[in-house]
Formats: sequence, C-alpha cells, structure tokens
Amino acid sequence: MLKIHFTDADLERVTIAADADPMWELLTSSYRIRRPEGEVLFGHWRRESRSAVSEAGRLLMSAVPAYGYCPDFLTPAGTRSIGDGVAAVLATPERALTADIAELATQGARVPSWLRRVADGDAWQLRRLGVALHDYYQQCVASTWSRIRQVVAHDRLRLRSNLSRGGPQLLLSTLHPDITWTPPVLRVRFPVEQDLHLNGRGLRVIPTFFGHGTPTTYKDPAMSPVLVQSLLHQRFDHDAEPGSSLAALLGRTRARVLVRIAISQCNTGKLAELINISPATASQHASVLRASGLITSYRAGKEQVHEVTELGLSVIRAG
Repeated sequence: MLKIHFTDADLERVTIAADADPMWELLTSSYRIRRPEGEVLFGHWRRESRSAVSEAGRLLMSAVPAYGYCPDFLTPAGTRSIGDGVAAVLATPERALTADIAELATQGARVPSWLRRVADGDAWQLRRLGVALHDYYQQCVASTWSRIRQVVAHDRLRLRSNLSRGGPQLLLSTLHPDITWTPPVLRVRFPVEQDLHLNGRGLRVIPTFFGHGTPTTYKDPAMSPVLVQSLLHQRFDHDAEPGSSLAALLGRTRARVLVRIAISQCNTGKLAELINISPATASQHASVLRASGLITSYRAGKEQVHEVTELGLSVIRAG
C-alpha cells in the first residue's frame, strides 16, 4: 500500500500534467513490451515493437527490471520532449545516480556492469545510456506519439473537469480504481508499503498511455511528488469496441456509446459523429445510460456533455 499524506496546503497544490510525459511513456512502454498484461490494448504495438528493439533498447531494458523498482533518475520531472528528458538524465547529479543504482541492487535486481560504472561516475557510460534512451524512443514510441498525446489529453479533460466541478476532493476521489481517498490520506494499491508525506509540496497527477494496472510514484520522497497512473482506453490500433459481454448486456451500439464516453467526455453531437449514428439516436442511448447510473450529463453552454460514472467504469471493466 502506498499512502500519500496531504495537508491543507497540498490540497491547494494538486495539479494535472499539462501533456503526455515522454520519459514516463518511454519507461512504461518498456514494461508493456516485456509483460503479458494488457494484450487486448497493446498486443499489436507490442508485437511490432519487439521486432524493432535494437541493441540500444536492450541496453536500456537491462537497467529497468520488468517488475519492481526502476531508478528514479530515468524519469526526471516535468520534461516536455525526449530531448529535454535525455538532457535531464545526463545532468543527474552523481550522488543521485549512485543512490538510485544502489537502491536497484538493494531491491535484488541484477545490476549490469555498465550501469555500475555509471554509478561510479563513468561519463561515457552515462552518455551511452542517453543514446539508448533516445534511440529506443525513436524506435518504439515516436511513431505513436501523436496518438499518445491525444488519448492522454482526453483523460486530462476528465481529470480537469472533476477538479473544476468538485475541487481536489472530487478529483482525488475519482482518480483511478486502485486509489481511495480518505482525507487526509490517498491510499494506492501498491506492491510494497510506502508512505509519501507531501508537506506542502502538492502532488502532480500524470496520466500515462502505456501505464497498466497499479499507479506508481518515485521511491525517493525528496523528489517532486507525482502520482503516475494508467488511463482507461481501448486498443489504439483499431476503433474502440466494447467487449462481447458488455455488448450482450447493453446491446452493441449502446455499449459502444458507453465505451466512447468512458474514453473521453463529449457532447451529444460529437458522440454521434464518433459512433457514426444520428444525434437523436445518440441522445436516446445517453438517456438510457444516464437513467441506469452509468453516465452523468451536465450543461456546458448550449451543449449537454456526457461523462462516465464509477459504476459505468466498473461495468466496462467487468465486460
């Protein structure tokens, strides 16, 4: 269990990342290549990416175990491009490199000899890691970057809507199925016991496209506090389609409507366009879903905007 402890000052400083984070997407994508989870979401990308992983990618993955602790310095805070991210990694203070790589060994991971040399201050090996990060990104992430940004932006709209409508209390209550808000503590299902005291620093929420399952954060409590979480989305190489059980329960069109609203809140006209149905039909399906408690709707100017409820998300996950 990860317990994140808030003060009143922290509640006023909860923010949502302004864009997809290239370093967190790079890291989580390296998990998706090696882990079996999420086949329905990432299977096509995984098969293509495995064939594209070069020596640089294998070097990177030798520093990042498929499960467990990953060195904090590989995901520097607040980077907006792969160039910024790699530059930040290369600028990591030597003491932080040494501490993070020592933590990797403490966690029982095999530390390759080249990474031990990074911990010892070998600048050439660190530059080699920077090249590996850049090359892996170009080979496995860059081709889907625009799609990553689009899907993350949709989830960011959901988070911002909850923040604007109900403040940090509503946002923290609706972040992720594995997160429970019991003021003043945010409890996150986590593989180890860890406490993070924010102490007025606030918390930045980072939705990730390649994230899957348990949210995560830095091991080092002195780093800028973040909560990195997966988002609900469908296979990105095909149109979003509901599972067969969900379609059998609701009917295929209504199930598609629910899944589309879960991907991103939208008004009735946009919903009709995305599903390729008439606005009247979209409105009818939305009315039934709203009456069933699977979505809610609110007015935004002249438009009615629909968003999924926790019950709706539970139904989707079960289907």
